[in-house]
Amino acid sequence: STSGSPQCREQAVPANGTLRLLPENPPQGWAKVEWRVVLDAGHQWRILTAEKNKVASPSRGPFSGRAVFQQKTLSLWIGVVGTADSGVYRADFEDTSGVVTSLCFRVSVWEPVHPPRLEARILHQEQGWCNLSLLCTVPGAGNVSYRWFCTGEAPGALEHQPWLHLQVYGDAEPNACSCNVSNPVSWGTASTDAAAACRRAASGLLVVAVSLGLALVISVAVGVICYCWRKRGKDLPGGHIELPLTIYEEVHKAQTIQDPNGTSEATTGGNTIYAVICPKTQGPSHRQEPESRTIYTTVQPTRKVRLPCRDPGPSEAAQEPGSPRKRLDRALVSTAYAEV
Repeated sequence: STSGSPQCREQAVPANGTLRLLPENPPQGWAKVEWRVVLDAGHQWRILTAEKNKVASPSRGPFSGRAVFQQKTLSLWIGVVGTADSGVYRADFEDTSGVVTSLCFRVSVWEPVHPPRLEARILHQEQGWCNLSLLCTVPGAGNVSYRWFCTGEAPGALEHQPWLHLQVYGDAEPNACSCNVSNPVSWGTASTDAAAACRRAASGLLVVAVSLGLALVISVAVGVICYCWRKRGKDLPGGHIELPLTIYEEVHKAQTIQDPNGTSEATTGGNTIYAVICPKTQGPSHRQEPESRTIYTTVQPTRKVRLPCRDPGPSEAAQEPGSPRKRLDRALVSTAYAEV
């Protein structure tokens, strides 16, 4: 016979730890015990069966090699448990008369809580005060509980949420706030100074304002410089003024020439060439036209010639007497114009 459905006792265990199920009031006259489990996933397993003063006989299944029964304490130990081992565990003790006494354990396996992270977010800020929100986050958090503790606040008066809204004045004393995150097997905490967070935000806004003002001044200065530069370019259509270029060169040196008979000699002076190039430029807004250049070249030879006295030839004797002889003056100045 069975003594009825017992009330299960809650028991939490950390993941990768050892589960120890110890009956509080085990029956003294028991002869045999059987441990069973109904997992949260819905599967049912017999863990082991043990008789008094005999070795327990474990069953095959997920608990084989992990479950050990302690005869002295009548407890069950299961090593290296995981979240899949959560469920309802039962121990049925049977005495020599066949009466069965059942004990029940509600087992939950929890992952340890990782260290939380506390972040301050400024919601609104004016001169002298600010509204901020504190956000407490936990990596990989499952079913955890949140509790807040702040200087000057009564314990339990704050929200049991992952966030906390506060109004802090600029001249307030340091206001330390802590976030406590916990589950049945572990806990973690993080703290910050809410007043200091508001002051840092105020200084940050000042830096941003100064930076924006400086950027605006620089932008205006650059715009003025660009405007003046463009206006100056329009006032000077040619961009830059090219001066006329004068080139001159002496192409022959003075030399003395003798005729083949050695009876006369001539001195020939050097020739000097002058070239003046005047570029024709236009403004940047006009279409570039083909440019023309005028080159003036002056050739001025200087020659001294001494000729010997000789008899006139037949052709010269045939000229009429008294007619003027036409001579070509070799000391002429020649000017050449070339349009390029």
